Amino acid sequence: MNESASRRRFLLALLRGAAVFGFVRAVARAEDAESASYDAALRTITGGRTPEASGALVLDVPDSAENGAIVPVTLESRLDRTAALHLLVARNPRPLAASFDFLDGAVPSVSLRIKMNGSSEVVALAEAGGRYYWTRKRVKVAVGGCG
Repeated sequence: MNESASRRRFLLALLRGAAVFGFVRAVARAEDAESASYDAALRTITGGRTPEASGALVLDVPDSAENGAIVPVTLESRLDRTAALHLLVARNPRPLAASFDFLDGAVPSVSLRIKMNGSSEVVALAEAGGRYYWTRKRVKVAVGGCG
């Protein structure tokens, strides 16, 4: 493990015990979800609650991607009081691709590129009003990008 990764793990261990700000706990939660299996990452993010399907959560990702190393994604929540958006790739070795927290008044919309190991479901989660919502889309990948 390099010095930077070691320092990061040490700081995260300290932050996990801190009860100061919500974003501190969110960073630790994201780190836990990042290194877990898909089911464990989903449980970590939702606290074990079952998300509801929602058409107000818009996931724009191509049906097929030529190269899994650069898959464009746009995610937008039209749900009131959206506090966080999470993006998971079910079959990736590390399924949590991205996680975003939003302050009151912020527009819950993001565009990014993700890596996909191969063809998989891309799952978007939104935390809004204390509840979790999800939508998903299957993406076929010609050449994997997580190798």
